[in-house]
Amino acid sequence: MLKLLNKYGYFPRSCVWELTLKCNLQCKHCGSRAGKARTDELNKEQLLDLCDEMADLGVEKVTLSGGEPTLNPHWLKIAQRLTQNGIRANIISNGITWNRQLARKAKKAGLRTAAFSLDGFEQSHNYIRGVEHSWKKVLSAFAASRAENIHLSVVTTIYKHNMEELPQLKKLLQEEGVAYWQIQIGNPAGNMADNKELVLKPRDLLEIIPMVAQLKNKEDPPLVFPGDNLGYFGKYEEKLRGNGGEIDFWVGCRAGLQVLGIESNGNIKGCLSLPSQLNRENRFSEGNIKDTSLTDIWCNPDNFSYNRKFSLNNLGGFCRTCKYNEICRGGCIWTSFSHSSSKFDNPMCYYRVAVENGIIDSE
Repeated sequence: MLKLLNKYGYFPRSCVWELTLKCNLQCKHCGSRAGKARTDELNKEQLLDLCDEMADLGVEKVTLSGGEPTLNPHWLKIAQRLTQNGIRANIISNGITWNRQLARKAKKAGLRTAAFSLDGFEQSHNYIRGVEHSWKKVLSAFAASRAENIHLSVVTTIYKHNMEELPQLKKLLQEEGVAYWQIQIGNPAGNMADNKELVLKPRDLLEIIPMVAQLKNKEDPPLVFPGDNLGYFGKYEEKLRGNGGEIDFWVGCRAGLQVLGIESNGNIKGCLSLPSQLNRENRFSEGNIKDTSLTDIWCNPDNFSYNRKFSLNNLGGFCRTCKYNEICRGGCIWTSFSHSSSKFDNPMCYYRVAVENGIIDSE
């Protein structure tokens, strides 16, 4: 896969854009430590210019994120400009500010899908979000979106308190009319690094991966999409990633290859989830649009080297000897780095755990 990308070149097919780091919650699993806005966030003109430049680069899809993106006063104008430029725009929100009036404005601006974070049933969700009314706010946001014919999506982060709730949660989402459900695991980064008792252990994957594979039943909505940090290989891989296309297995991290992340101050990363200055980490920032255009940052052959210049020699530990190493390249870089401080030695891998526990023969 990497050879094909090298042959045909890279283009940022999708982008996750942190419009502001300001947030009305301080969740225990927030990797970016959101709460206060950055002191140097982009102004309206810079934001709209980015919308235009992304269109020129060929970006197809942008997810407006945060922090809480609706706390950026220009988010509706951004959504409108992206849509006018032919870019499919959606949003991921915690639902606190969302109501029917806001949903109506979002629909008018061109948004057709809204995703909301829902991390289990009321007790589990409110615990990780730190606010008692958070769960009810999400359900209220569902109702407001349905009233305005906005497609509903949900993102669920698995942690120690909610992993057993997934099967029943799917039934709730079905009743609420949710069309798409992304399931991901919480990594020990940002706030979650301060709450390590909530972090899943590698052995938990032996329960979680078969469960998510079972939940992914196309005839039983919502459609389930495993996050990029959930997998990899073994007997459940085709079930996890098969969506009717020709490729039904993990093909490696696409940060800086087809995926782009933008921080609210203009820093550019291959993936928004990768750590940055707030976590005392600068190696994943490839430049800032205040100094260099997005196009020049993306097209710089020396940027995003962890993927664009990947070599099997980069891999360490189990990943170095794994028979899937060339295609997998260590799985999700963010997950690997947050667990092991290495970009290419990932303990949160189903195949690895299954081999180490004698469930799968590595030969």
